[in-house]
Amino acid sequence: MPPPEDMSENRRYRIRPGFILREIVGEYAIIPVDAEGVLANAMLSPNETAVFLWRAFETARTVEDVTTLLEEEYEAPPEVLRQAVEQFVQESLGVRILEEVE
Repeated sequence: MPPPEDMSENRRYRIRPGFILREIVGEYAIIPVDAEGVLANAMLSPNETAVFLWRAFETARTVEDVTTLLEEEYEAPPEVLRQAVEQFVQESLGVRILEEVE
């Protein structure tokens, strides 16, 4: 899926209703509770960075907002962190975990 145009400007994204993040015995799982489509009967096991990004997008935010949060948490070049956020957004939009909001 190609990246959305103007991903960095005013576009804000958030986790769609119908998905929850749960910690189960020290491991995290993303569980669709009211989802349709590709992930309707799936459970995902996100890594630590994906959990951080998930929590960041529980509130509607731009890619820039979340990149700034990531820079405060991780020591890596800003362009690497931004690329991680853009990839998370792109992939999450593709499987309808994220939605764009006004």
